Amino acid sequence: MLTRLEQTQRRLAGQNSAVDAWLAARRTLLIRYIALTKSKSLPSAEAIQEFCQHLVDYASAGHFEIYHYVVQAFEHASGRRLSLANRIIPRIEHNTERLMAFHDAYGEIREDDESLMDLDEHLNELGPLLEERFRLEDRLVAVLDLLDALKEAEVTQA
Repeated sequence: MLTRLEQTQRRLAGQNSAVDAWLAARRTLLIRYIALTKSKSLPSAEAIQEFCQHLVDYASAGHFEIYHYVVQAFEHASGRRLSLANRIIPRIEHNTERLMAFHDAYGEIREDDESLMDLDEHLNELGPLLEERFRLEDRLVAVLDLLDALKEAEVTQA
């Protein structure tokens, strides 16, 4: 997942400050996820809560700052609806519901909470969800590359 993130960052770096900040938030989320999964002992309630907060912040930034910006920018530049986004965004929304279920279960966890016994299982389920989300988001954000190509074509034709 980190390799894919680095590739996405190299491809999109500097094109849009909101995308840059969002990808930095993805890196932080991913690093915190890895830290939770690689811990030799049960992570602290504080570490789990911090991860959950980053999870919510990341998901919110995507929904409110990135996805709709990309769709609107493409529609404006191309004058047509973006069917790719129409297929991807519902899948991201479904993914968000599943991620928020993790947050709901662990966002206010205490050290003595019995649900900590299920943490490993839930973290193992969360990994593929994060990977799916990043893949879907990368497909959506790849539209920014397409926008650049459209702009170049317009300049060349002018």
